[in-house]
Amino acid sequence: MVKIFIQGIEDGTHEIVLAVDVNSIPSLSSEFIGDVTLKGSFKKNGQYYVFDCKVECPVRLICDMSLEEYEDTVGFDFRLSFVRNTGLFFEQKERELGNNEKIAFHEEEKTIDITEIIREELSLHLPMRRIAPEYRDKSFEELFPEYSNKKKKIKSQKEIDDRWSQLKKLKLN
Repeated sequence: MVKIFIQGIEDGTHEIVLAVDVNSIPSLSSEFIGDVTLKGSFKKNGQYYVFDCKVECPVRLICDMSLEEYEDTVGFDFRLSFVRNTGLFFEQKERELGNNEKIAFHEEEKTIDITEIIREELSLHLPMRRIAPEYRDKSFEELFPEYSNKKKKIKSQKEIDDRWSQLKKLKLN
């Protein structure tokens, strides 16, 4: 679980560093390994809270080009706004949040649970195209010339069937 402890926190900016084991985040993809690290600042102004951080997590992926397993890091900048408001908290439970809307939490809460938000964001930031670092600057033709389309195109251009040459002489008006 990814929770930010807020009980007794004073107004102002506070540095936060959290490291959470990926196994403690339910339904997180098995590609994530190690710890999810959140480093940033937590600002409190009355009943308003803003959490600015950089999220990073190591991943174990399979390269799309070589089918080799490799490790990389998924990272992104993240910002959340919260408001301590019980009425709004119960209202938000019954509907979806709008864009840029502050997340409300109950006035009696001691922590803010952002586990679900972090899980969704990590999943969204997995790369669509998974290429190991040693293959990122190379083309498919360089790595596997035997499967290249270039040779097939040259070969097919040379193998023109002479039986069709008579059609080139036809003139259509």
